Amino acid sequence: MTTEIELKLTLLPGQLAHLKHHPLLAKAGAVLRRRLVSVYFDTPELELMQAQAALRVRRAGGRWVQTVKIGGGSAGGLHQRPEWETPVAGAAPEPVRFDAPAVQTLLTPARLERLRPIFETQFWRTAWTVPVSGGGSIEVALDQGFVSGGGRSQPICEVELELKSGKPVALYDLALALAADVDLFPDPVSKAQRGYALFQNLPLQPVQAAPIGLKPGMQVTDAFVAVMQSGLGQFTANLAGLMHEADPEYLHQARVAIRRLRSALTVFAPALPGSVLTPLGEELHWLMGVLGPARDWDVFATQTLPSLLAAKPDSSLASLARDGETHRSEARAAMTTAVSSRRLTHLLLEAGRMLLLRPWEQEDQAKDCSAWQSAPAATLAETVLERRHRQLLRRGQHFARLPAAARHRLRIAAKKQRYAAEFFAELYPPKSARAYIKNLAALQDGLGALNDMAVTGRLLDALRGSRAAHRAWACGLVQGWMESRAQARIAELEPAWRGMKKARPFWRKPTRN
Repeated sequence: MTTEIELKLTLLPGQLAHLKHHPLLAKAGAVLRRRLVSVYFDTPELELMQAQAALRVRRAGGRWVQTVKIGGGSAGGLHQRPEWETPVAGAAPEPVRFDAPAVQTLLTPARLERLRPIFETQFWRTAWTVPVSGGGSIEVALDQGFVSGGGRSQPICEVELELKSGKPVALYDLALALAADVDLFPDPVSKAQRGYALFQNLPLQPVQAAPIGLKPGMQVTDAFVAVMQSGLGQFTANLAGLMHEADPEYLHQARVAIRRLRSALTVFAPALPGSVLTPLGEELHWLMGVLGPARDWDVFATQTLPSLLAAKPDSSLASLARDGETHRSEARAAMTTAVSSRRLTHLLLEAGRMLLLRPWEQEDQAKDCSAWQSAPAATLAETVLERRHRQLLRRGQHFARLPAAARHRLRIAAKKQRYAAEFFAELYPPKSARAYIKNLAALQDGLGALNDMAVTGRLLDALRGSRAAHRAWACGLVQGWMESRAQARIAELEPAWRGMKKARPFWRKPTRN
C-alpha cells in the first residue's frame, strides 16, 4: 500500500501554453507524454462508491495496471488516500491479485460476481518531475481529455501535483509558484467522482456544509484545523458553480462557507496568535466584500420583487425589476471576476498551507496561547458558547420593543452563536445540541429575513438614481410592502425568541439536585 498525496487544480484551456512554458517546468528536464485509458468498475448498486472506494483498470501503452483507492479526504484541493496497485493481464480486473486485508474486505466474493464497467476516462498526460528544495520531488501532471459514463461525457483539463518524496508542504509551495503566473483553481472533485456523477446523470449541485468530524477529547488546534478544512471544502465545492452557473444557491452556499471560516477565526482566536490569523482574516474580508453585494441583488431580484409582482402586477414594478436585474448582473460580473482571480487561488492555497504547517505551534508564536492549544476542544467550546449565549440573551431583552439597530445587533449575536454551536455540536449529545441549534436557527433566520428587508431600502436608493420622480411610485410600493412584511415577521419572531430563551444550553453539565 502507498498513500497518494496530491494537490489537484483545474486549468483553464486558454492557459495551457502558459503552464507548459512555465520556468519551473522548463527546468524539470525530460517531459513524459502518454495516453491513459482507465475503466472504473462497480456493482449495479454502486457499492464501492458508497464505501468511498474506487476500482479501476488503466492502460498505459501496452501495460495494464489495476488500482484500488479507499477513503481519504480533500481540503483546499489536497487529496490524501491509501491506494493499492498490481499489474493485470488485460482490461478486466483481477481482484485475487490484491492481498491487502482492506481490499479483500471491500472486494467480497458477492461483489466480485457483480462487478461491471461503470465509466471510463481517456486523456493525454504530460508529466514533469520537479525537484523539491531540501530533498524530494513532485510529479506535475497535465491531463487533457474526457470522462464518459451513462452515455454522457465531460472534458478534463486539470493539473495534478503528486508528491513522490519529501514533505507535503512542497505541493503548496509549487502550486503557489505556478498559480502566480497561470490561472489555476483548487478542485475537490476527483475524476472518479465526475465519472460517477455522469453515470448517475447527477447535475452539478450547490453544496451545503457537511459534518465536521470533531471527536470528544480532540485538542483545540486539531478542532480548528478540522473546522477550517470543512469551510474550505464547502467553498471550493461551490466554486465551479459560482463561476459558471446561474443558480443563486451557489453564491449563497459559498457565502455561508466564508462566514463559517471568518467565524472560526474569532471562535478559536484565544488559541491562535493574531500574527497567524490576520493575513487570512483580511483576505476573507475582501472576499466577503465581493460576495455580499452580489448576494443582496440576488435576493432582491429572485425573491423580493417576484413575490411583490405576483401579488400586484404593475408596469412600474416590472421596469424596476429590469433595472434591478441590470444591477444584479453587474454585481455578479464583479463577483465572477474576483472568484476567477489569482488572488482567490492564492487565498485558498495559502489557507491550506497554513493548516498543514500549523505555524501557531512554533515556539515564538505559541508562548501566549500554548495553554489553550493543548486544551480539550470542549473546554474552549464551553467558554465561547457560554459567553455568547449570555450576550445573546442580553441583546434580546425587551424583544418586542427593540429598535431596528438593536435587532441588527441581536441578529449578529445569533449568527455568531449559531456558527460556534454548529462547530462544537459533535462534542456533545446530539439530541440536546440539535434542539438548541434548531431554536437558534429559527431566530437567526427570521432576523436575517428582517435584515434582507432593510437591505432592500439601500438597493432602492441605487435604483432611484436620476429617475427619482419616475421611480417614486414603484419604490414606494416596494418599501411599503417590505415594511408591512417586516411588522408581520417581528410578530412571528416572538415565539422564536421565547423558544430560544427556554432552550437548554447543551454544553452545560447537568446539575444535581
